[in-house]
Amino acid sequence: MALGYLALVLHAHLPFVRHPEEPEYLEERWFFEALTECYLPLIQVMEALVQDGISFQITISLSPPLLSMLADPLLQARYLRHLDGLIELGEKECRRTAGDTDLHPLALMYLGRLQQARRVFAEKYHCNLIPAFRALQALDRVELITTCATHGYLPLMLTRESRRAQVGVAVDLFTRYFGLPPTGFWLPECGYTAGVEDLLKEFGVRYFFLDTHGLLHADPAPRYGVFAPVGCANGVAVFGRDPESSRQVWDRLTGYPGDYYYREFYRDIGYDLDLDYLAPYLPGGNIRVDTGFKYYRITGPGAHKEPYRPEVSRERAAAHAADFMFNRQQQVLYHGRQMDRPPLVVAPYDAELFGHWWYEGPQWIDFLCRKICCDQDTIQMITPGKYLSLYPDLQAVDLPMSSWGEGGYNLVWLNAQNDWIYPHLHRAETVMSELADLHPAAGGLQQRALRQAARELLLAQSSDWAFIIKAQTAVTYAEKRIKDHVGRFNLLVEQLERNSIDEPLLREMERRDNIFPDLDYRIYSHHRFQKGNCAAQERRTKVMMLSWEYPPVTVGGLSRHVCDLSRALVALGNEVHVISCPAEGEESYVLSHGVHVHRLRPEQLTARDFLTWVRQLNRGMEELAHRVIAAMGRPDLVHAHDWMVGTAGERLREQYGLPLVVTIHATEHGRNRGIYTDLQRHIHLMETRLTREADVVICCSNYMAEEVTRLFGLNGDKVKIIANGVDPANLTTGRDTEAGCENLYGREPNIVFLGRLVPEKGVQVLLEAMPTVLGEVKDARLLVAGRGPYEEYLKSRAAELEISSSVEFVGFVDDVGRNRLLEKARVAVFPSLYEPFGIVALEAMAARVPVVVADTGGLQEIVEHGVDGYKVPPGRADMLAHYIIQLLRYPDLAAEMCRQAWRKVLTLYDWKYIAAETREVYCQAVERVFAARAGVV
Repeated sequence: MALGYLALVLHAHLPFVRHPEEPEYLEERWFFEALTECYLPLIQVMEALVQDGISFQITISLSPPLLSMLADPLLQARYLRHLDGLIELGEKECRRTAGDTDLHPLALMYLGRLQQARRVFAEKYHCNLIPAFRALQALDRVELITTCATHGYLPLMLTRESRRAQVGVAVDLFTRYFGLPPTGFWLPECGYTAGVEDLLKEFGVRYFFLDTHGLLHADPAPRYGVFAPVGCANGVAVFGRDPESSRQVWDRLTGYPGDYYYREFYRDIGYDLDLDYLAPYLPGGNIRVDTGFKYYRITGPGAHKEPYRPEVSRERAAAHAADFMFNRQQQVLYHGRQMDRPPLVVAPYDAELFGHWWYEGPQWIDFLCRKICCDQDTIQMITPGKYLSLYPDLQAVDLPMSSWGEGGYNLVWLNAQNDWIYPHLHRAETVMSELADLHPAAGGLQQRALRQAARELLLAQSSDWAFIIKAQTAVTYAEKRIKDHVGRFNLLVEQLERNSIDEPLLREMERRDNIFPDLDYRIYSHHRFQKGNCAAQERRTKVMMLSWEYPPVTVGGLSRHVCDLSRALVALGNEVHVISCPAEGEESYVLSHGVHVHRLRPEQLTARDFLTWVRQLNRGMEELAHRVIAAMGRPDLVHAHDWMVGTAGERLREQYGLPLVVTIHATEHGRNRGIYTDLQRHIHLMETRLTREADVVICCSNYMAEEVTRLFGLNGDKVKIIANGVDPANLTTGRDTEAGCENLYGREPNIVFLGRLVPEKGVQVLLEAMPTVLGEVKDARLLVAGRGPYEEYLKSRAAELEISSSVEFVGFVDDVGRNRLLEKARVAVFPSLYEPFGIVALEAMAARVPVVVADTGGLQEIVEHGVDGYKVPPGRADMLAHYIIQLLRYPDLAAEMCRQAWRKVLTLYDWKYIAAETREVYCQAVERVFAARAGVV
């Protein structure tokens, strides 16, 4: 068994450069040169190793732009034309150098290699190298991974949705070409920022890489340094770059590629020979470029260069491979003494180094693989995925933001030369997400325009442009690319907003920037729309929904949630049957806003004991469901809301073989901050059983998803996050004035709270804040709307604080009463200690009232502090008072927050989008059950 391992990682990437609008384009040569000098030689080296029975393992990251160019017929044809031109030049060079004993053999060598490259590319690979990479992966010699969609630099992106699109689009394209999603991911420029690991896990990625300092500065410090992977909190593994192996190859002064016997990259006939001689092979006939015909070795630091000797450079490559192997052996022998597992040396490099910049690089890899396999048994080549399979236990750490490159923290991609890029990109990110939210089901021309807008944004985000500008190489081209993509994006946005799309212009954009043909623009949505690949989406879905409360019976937020969701699902073309409790004055069956509402009879619920009443409720729901199914047909699934209807949901699932979707709106543990009584234990057990029986569990916030997963021991893939929503139209009924952010300051300085009067809602904290508020705004008044067991205590607490004259307990209010109360409010405050979501905060935002909320639960996800409201730590009366005073005293600030909150309501929390997400979850639940029956899972 090996004492240690080497993971050789090659990151293959080029920016997407494709210009069908011109017969030839200078920058397309980047791709052509990489094909000739790097990708073809590397593939041929690996295939020769396979043929010779050499056991090697190499990890290769293939970027989506590179894959797209490899598969593009236009570029394939242009590459053949490029090779033909170089072969013709090679023939001329053989004639020109005839008789020169130093240069003629080199001309013959280059000509032979070009002829072989053309033959192999056209005849063996049929102009497409992707199947060659796929074959090497199938032989278990190569582990293929991916990187961001356009190599976008994640730490400098503004929105999570934009980072998510870069990851998701890349994984989708990789899966399209290779049949399986990638196990690993190369972060562009090793650029890490908090939350990236969650996106990677969402798309099934097991590991990624960081530069050395990115790993070593983790908290806690990795016990094995860079010689073993660590794990993020969500389990995604992180590998760090070994600095010693990097230095031996990368270092400009001491690295192998600088050896004096290796070929000199910067001496090319493209700059040495007469322009008239070279003209037929140069872009435009007059732009001097590298041709690949390089006849000299590095020789030394001066201008004098000796002729290149391939046989000598080959010997140097073999010696350097042996030296590299020896140093890795010493590393693993030394570090292995302090480790409980064999050390892993991670050696990542840009693939283009091998063959392009370092002409002998592919030879070096060939020698290295052969020597490791045949000449020793201390180290063994391995891929990161295989190392994780052998040693899955990882030390958990928190990672700092980091990158590779100069400075190690963004400097290359954010500096005085290129910082002008980011305001344009950030605005485009925000606008793209808003477009995706506003158009969840676009078709035809509108869908094409949205797709193209997403493509243009992705292409503008390529990290290559900022790098080129910083490096001062092809600056004009990089700046043009950014401006062109952003300009096309802005033009499409303008046309989408006017609903006037110029189809010929759009068609031309699609022809030029044709990357990601299957791109789903909805990946930018805040609602996380997924590509609709479920057969169930293509037809009307029949849903049986179980909820113990439904309007006009309204005890908490659950009633309104079920009502609004049901109506929105119907608006999308689905059939919804709600089974609920009796309601005074309501018939046992009504068709309301398209929703079939079936109610139990009052005599079915007679128990005074709570748990007995719940058992009666479930028995009655089950019986009523049987009658509904007999009369109206079998539903596609059952959707149960909270534990109180769980038994009926479980029974229907069992009797009819129906998928069971469960929404957990709150947990008993969360409400009480623990389980203390027999009743609480019983409810907790019911919640546990229901969530484990369910096929899918929906939670309204990330906070609730984490709580439910942890409390009930669920698989994270089973839990889906779909926010609650609000219908702004419901907030207008009964008002005397139209809601607006500008009319806030015609109102008295009223502070409004709405909710149940229970300890977890935090009204006691709000009361404790009021003396400070009244000290600054003397005529402020607190209006507390709601009922609950805590009411008398709260009234006595107001008296103790001597603020009773400034506090009014309004009591229970219906929807109209709520709207009238919000109409009087200058600020709405929700200081909860526990809050799964916080629908009342959304309602206040929809009513155009500025909000202050506790930074807890779902509330912390609704409000962006200082942008569309204020957040305070739970229980901090002093900070609560401070922010309430801010909103009461500064009208312009409050009005701007009000406007931002209103836009968020329209884009993130509209029920039609939430219903579409819910239907996607239904689809997944149905397919999961069908797959289980078929024995697929």
